[in-house]
Amino acid sequence: MQIPFKRKAVFSSGNNQLKQSTWLALVAIGGILYFVVAVVVLHVLRPELNPVSHAVSNYAIGSFGFLMISAFFTLALSEFALALGLARSLTNSKSAYISVLLWSLAGMGLVVTGIFPGDVKSLHPPGTATAIIHWSGAGTSFLSLMIATFLLLNCYKTDAHWQSFHRPAYALAVTIVLALAMFGLLATIGWVGIGERIYIAASVLWLLVTSVQLIATNKNESASFT
Repeated sequence: MQIPFKRKAVFSSGNNQLKQSTWLALVAIGGILYFVVAVVVLHVLRPELNPVSHAVSNYAIGSFGFLMISAFFTLALSEFALALGLARSLTNSKSAYISVLLWSLAGMGLVVTGIFPGDVKSLHPPGTATAIIHWSGAGTSFLSLMIATFLLLNCYKTDAHWQSFHRPAYALAVTIVLALAMFGLLATIGWVGIGERIYIAASVLWLLVTSVQLIATNKNESASFT
């Protein structure tokens, strides 16, 4: 698999990579915002689903289910776009390469989650075959994203253009781990919905902040070419 990481380049090719990376970041932001709006709207459209005990994916079953499914696909697109955008911005390294692959795996997990929306009567595994596939896809997405966030910390630390983002990224990565731990704890008492929402909020915040930082970093790096 060939991933287009940033290389030492002449002015024109370097600027083109940065422009592509910026556009990919904008696509990611658009997808993230669509996901957030869709989930908020579904809380209003489907008040019969208790957000404390029902996972967000339960909105994919029944009325307005297409909205939740489209939100999964759109968020997956955001993760693919951001992975490619970072590949065009970060200096090539083993950590960056593995991070982009893991991020792509997280996106594929969301695609599986959208194709197999689970079962509203099976709030968590074990359950029907569809529900098991759904939760496997979601679990793959959750874990892949979390691991990638920590691998990227080393990339930020060693890349001059990203060093200022190292500490904020570290704080966000720790927040994601704490949110995942909270998800696990709340699931044991049946509060799957609220636990999942906490983790999703932390992950989406990380994606959004990183996308914005990618645009800012590209802008500063582009200025250095002039």
